[in-house]
Amino acid sequence: MKSSEEKLAEILKNREESGLLRTLQINESKIDFCSNDYLGLAKNKELGNLISKASESLLTQLNLLSYNGSTGSRLISGNSPLIEQFEKECATFHQAEAALFFGSGFEANLGILSCIPQEGDVIFCDKLIHASLIDGLKLNKVEKRIFKHNDLQDLVHLLEQYPIDTAKWIIVESIYSMDGDEAPLAELVQIKRKYNAEIIVDEAHSGGIYGPLGEGKCVELGIENEIFARIITFGKAWGNAGAVILGSQILKEYLINFARTFIYSTAPSPMHVNSLLCTLNFLKSMDTSRQQLFENIVFFRSHLKSIQWGNSHSAIQTFFVNGNQAVREKASQAQKMAFLIKPIVYPTVAKGKERIRITLSALSQKKDILNLIQILEKDA
Repeated sequence: MKSSEEKLAEILKNREESGLLRTLQINESKIDFCSNDYLGLAKNKELGNLISKASESLLTQLNLLSYNGSTGSRLISGNSPLIEQFEKECATFHQAEAALFFGSGFEANLGILSCIPQEGDVIFCDKLIHASLIDGLKLNKVEKRIFKHNDLQDLVHLLEQYPIDTAKWIIVESIYSMDGDEAPLAELVQIKRKYNAEIIVDEAHSGGIYGPLGEGKCVELGIENEIFARIITFGKAWGNAGAVILGSQILKEYLINFARTFIYSTAPSPMHVNSLLCTLNFLKSMDTSRQQLFENIVFFRSHLKSIQWGNSHSAIQTFFVNGNQAVREKASQAQKMAFLIKPIVYPTVAKGKERIRITLSALSQKKDILNLIQILEKDA
């Protein structure tokens, strides 16, 4: 009889033989075209100095120096004036009534979708929503309908199958993480009004970038008051970690009571919250970096020649190479030239949609952009 570890080893071996084994790597001294550090804040020395200088004085003021960590979940012992201050300022910045902190975007998405839709409700989700949203939906027993990606006609077709008084939830991302395309948010608002629906928007890849000060795509479009909940994550353009769910005060109080990923998670440490407060204020002054990012996107798109490129106008760009082995080989060519890029293979994406996912940032250099395009388009 095989031991438990032998069974696990066999599963891993089968995964390796199928070319799907994941491994951790330390990426050093390479040209970054795969991280989500869109504004370069994770590497920003000025911000780092501000965080360091603010830490001692802020924590002393709040009498928190005795705590290296938070000591527990927020409902037990981990709540503090510091995190409540951050949530208040974060809500104000994003033009929301309230904000609730979660340890990650994954936790936020898992938490809200597992507990908000109620028995008798129907969820309508875009086919290409993130894995965290999918997992949240799996934890909720209400009826789910999947509409074709960004296909409003298909969404309306599904909505019309239910009575007007049925509570309906539309789940989308403002910028989709694999293809980099945008959800038609303004049109979705018109649909939600007509069909008595609510909208939940994952703004992971738009927070910090879009809007006058980086408040996200919904604020840029002026529809933030039409959205039931927005999820802003701090591991992308913020260059940090964690997330908030933005919405009404009632929503916040409900999540505190029913979102298990909030209730049973350790609160963030004072040092973490302090770094987020500093980043929030710093983000407001990043107009030049946001402009540079958009200029890099335009520059990148203007030099593409191959038909294998996707049609994205965001920081996320895709170069399609059919087949897991082929896309890995193509990515390897660029990696050998010191470019930090990653192939995205089946089953993470649909078969035939394997691609190299490229992320641009405000720090991307034009010469590096041109070299990378040339390497990928060679023999394509």
